[in-house]
Amino acid sequence: MKTTSVDHTYIDYWQDYGTGKKSHFGIRVWADRCSVITNVGAASPNLFGDSRELPIDLSVTEGQHSLNNVIEEHTHRHPDSDLVAVLTGKKSFKDALE
Repeated sequence: MKTTSVDHTYIDYWQDYGTGKKSHFGIRVWADRCSVITNVGAASPNLFGDSRELPIDLSVTEGQHSLNNVIEEHTHRHPDSDLVAVLTGKKSFKDALE
């Protein structure tokens, strides 16, 4: 599940387990960075861990449990998602907003 902020400053990519609802973890992407987010125990998502500058070399993130798990789960559930393309710089943030 992909949602865009009202002011178009970030995109949230949620794992979404096929329910059509947000799961507990996702990735928030801004034009220059990203962070794992969680909505566990909160009305609005909170950042979970450190932000990473974009673009990301995904081979370097191996072993970073939360980031990799969310990316893998999201792409498994949403194979047509542009998340990996945006994170790696193959697709611009501006293009992902459209």
